[in-house]
Amino acid sequence: MGAEVKVLYILQGDEEFQRTNALKGLKQQLGEPSLVEINTTIMDGHKLRPEELLEACKAVPFLLPGRLVIVKGLLERVERGNQELQEVLLDYLPRLPATTWLILEEERAFGEAHPIIALARKLEQEGKAKVLTFEKLKGEKLNAWIRAKAEEKRVEITPQAIEELAAFVGNDLRVLDSELEKLAAYVNRSRPITREDVHAIVSYIREANVFAMVDALGRRNARKALRILRRLLNQGEHPLALLGMIVRQFRIMIMVKALLGKGYSAKQITQRLSLHPFVVEKAIRQAGNFSMEQLEAIYRRLLELDMEIKTGRTDASVALELLITALAV
Repeated sequence: MGAEVKVLYILQGDEEFQRTNALKGLKQQLGEPSLVEINTTIMDGHKLRPEELLEACKAVPFLLPGRLVIVKGLLERVERGNQELQEVLLDYLPRLPATTWLILEEERAFGEAHPIIALARKLEQEGKAKVLTFEKLKGEKLNAWIRAKAEEKRVEITPQAIEELAAFVGNDLRVLDSELEKLAAYVNRSRPITREDVHAIVSYIREANVFAMVDALGRRNARKALRILRRLLNQGEHPLALLGMIVRQFRIMIMVKALLGKGYSAKQITQRLSLHPFVVEKAIRQAGNFSMEQLEAIYRRLLELDMEIKTGRTDASVALELLITALAV
């Protein structure tokens, strides 16, 4: 399994794309994908009993040197004051068997004061653990990520194109990765991606499709929203990438509506949220189609759907169609 392998990994932070890639990398380290699948246990940290976790960690791997136990939300549950669970973890984590890789995944980052983070830091010094924090990228860090991802895809990109891409897409790395792939194909990897290329490819996708889909939802026009969704899917758009774009748009609408309620102007909102003026103008108009209660309810449902798709509980394309039909009622 290699000298760099630990038995405890904490993957935390609100940057889901990087967390997912880190988890994918750990699975690749373990071995052949079909065998890794057999040797993987996924648990809900919000509900599991301590003895269930211990039992999963003690299980013997099958035809591989190790097995994965992935637990989501465990640190959040400890933070909320579950003393029994905290005591079990503090006692057991230093004694994890070498054949088990316990991966604790969290959607937000916890500080050093968290008892499990503090323990993991100590275990890191002993070579038994690794804490990886992935937070949303902004400014130059986001630009640097785009530049590096373009290099990874063997295509050059101009600084102006990077700025424009970040303005249109924001810091959703999953969507950025998808759009960069399209841009690389558009220029045939034979010349640098320019600002004009971004306008030709990315702005069309976001303005003419996702914005139009949200507009149709706001007008309760399920037929048009579904037509746009199916066109995007037929063009090869990944359902999760589309869901990410819809989630981002509703998140922006919630923030914009809240700031409008506090008396902010469009210009002030643009500065406060570090968004492109075009994005803010669209969000202001679209937010007018929903009450704040409706926006928050829709956003919660979108996040639930995201989790259902990623855990394999529902088919992504079908779930998106059903969701859009329900939202347009």
